Amino acid sequence: MKSIRLSLTVYFLILLAVALGAVAGLVYWKTVAVVQARQEAAERYISDQYERRVQREQRKLDNALLYQARAVASLAQLNFQGNRQLLPTLEPLGMLTAVLSPHPEMQVPLWAVQSHKGPLATRIVRLASLEVQLDEDALPRFPDDRKDDIGAPIVEYYQITTEWGNIWRSESMEDLVFSFDLGLFASPRVVDWKFDNYELKSGYTVRRVTLKAPVTRIKYRNAGAPGTWKPGVPSLSPVTESASPSFLIQCAADTKHRDRQIEGFAGERDQELAELNEESLDTLAELRWQLLGIGLATFAGTVLGGMVLVRHGLKPLHRLSDAVSRVSERDFRLQYDSAKLPAELRPIVERLTQTLEQLERAFTREKQATADISHELRTPLAALLTTTEVALRKTRPADEYRQLLEDCRSIGQQLSQQVERLLLLARLDAGVDMLRPQEIDAGLVAEQCVSLVRPLADARDLTLSLRRNGTTRLTTDADKFREVLTNLLHNAIEYNRPAGSIDVNVERHNGTLAVEVRDTGIGIAPAARASIFQRFYRADPARHAAGIHAGLGLAIVKGYVDLMGGAISVESTEGQGTTFSIRLPVKDKDDEKAAK
Repeated sequence: MKSIRLSLTVYFLILLAVALGAVAGLVYWKTVAVVQARQEAAERYISDQYERRVQREQRKLDNALLYQARAVASLAQLNFQGNRQLLPTLEPLGMLTAVLSPHPEMQVPLWAVQSHKGPLATRIVRLASLEVQLDEDALPRFPDDRKDDIGAPIVEYYQITTEWGNIWRSESMEDLVFSFDLGLFASPRVVDWKFDNYELKSGYTVRRVTLKAPVTRIKYRNAGAPGTWKPGVPSLSPVTESASPSFLIQCAADTKHRDRQIEGFAGERDQELAELNEESLDTLAELRWQLLGIGLATFAGTVLGGMVLVRHGLKPLHRLSDAVSRVSERDFRLQYDSAKLPAELRPIVERLTQTLEQLERAFTREKQATADISHELRTPLAALLTTTEVALRKTRPADEYRQLLEDCRSIGQQLSQQVERLLLLARLDAGVDMLRPQEIDAGLVAEQCVSLVRPLADARDLTLSLRRNGTTRLTTDADKFREVLTNLLHNAIEYNRPAGSIDVNVERHNGTLAVEVRDTGIGIAPAARASIFQRFYRADPARHAAGIHAGLGLAIVKGYVDLMGGAISVESTEGQGTTFSIRLPVKDKDDEKAAK
């Protein structure tokens, strides 16, 4: 994005949207977990309630059946007691029939003993005379509230089975017979019972209780009146035990009423579970809408507030922009209050200030260069014009014209050399002056340069020497290397003392080629050392260059050394001499072998 304000706003809003989404998701996830835990607890409670209601309804039916069986047992015991009263009447009749029998000598003693209630006779009479006969109208009935959906009474089934095989059934049994477990007769308990579901006929199942009871009457704890029904488990444990025979009372009733009650409970349970699930879904839906509303409201408020805050936060940039807009070619100062400068903008302002200072120096240098070029070109041009005007004032001999033309040619050569040097510096500044590297012997090139300037040194009575130490081969641009040495030697000759010396040293040093040019000249002041590589700069302004020297030589030297990837430094003592040191990287086959 081109606008910082828009970029910051968009990035901030994206970050805010992600943060709000993460927070909303976390809140929703936690809420879902809480709601699910609450729903699971409520579902367990509802299911437990349903199970308890089902068990209570089942116990209700079982207790009613057990009370019915107990009441039937009481009626059966009354019936048995009535039959026992017939025993005294049967005893004389038995003795009479015994006399008429074929063996009266055996029957009569038996009945005589029976008249005194002997146990054997009593047992025989009981087995022979006991038979259960009940009046169905006297049987207990379920209470009126135990009816099915259409108000019809619940169907009841009764069967009494004696230990000696006699069976009595209610009319509702028709031709059906309850099966029973003979193990109940062998149970050591006088009173025992069990419940089960019994398929009375195909597809018709009833709830049944089988009660074992003695044929003689006993007293029970907490025994209610026959035919009454009470909730809870009855206590039928007898106070005293009896060794009399037992019979099984089987009472059964259809389970339609109970099943419908259980179905009603299941419906209520399912409805409660559905309402609970719907409530949970509504709660989560409401939470989602609330989170969405809060998120949108927060996002909208942040958009408005963010735009204001971003505008306020970018005010330093606006002030900096205004300060930069006031910079001109006449005033490069950045007029900005540093006290109001944010820490984030300080590096930018410092770098911008440095850049403006460099631009100011560059403008100043360009202005000075323009003035220097004008000054340097004005003198030879003035000399050329003067020579031409002198030649045109009057007619002269051919020898004088020839001398004047030679003077003009010398002046033109100086102008050409100046222009060439200026073009060379322009090419260096533009970065279009390329290297043409080749493998050379730096010592040999230095020797050629020394031989070239030796006549100038001899003319000023200067001693010029060259020292080579070891191999001096390297890969570089030979022409530029020669130009660098020639300029340094010309400067050493130009600014040396009469009868002085110039020493040139070429050697390898720590993977570089070191070239030193040392003279015994006037030296360079410390304040001038930082400026000697500037264009048209002269350490001694009072002296004017002769020949090709015009303050451009060291600038060209510095540009060429930088282009060749080297470094140049200067050491000088004012009044004693100057040493220029050049370090060039060595890239040849010997160094590659040494590296391996």
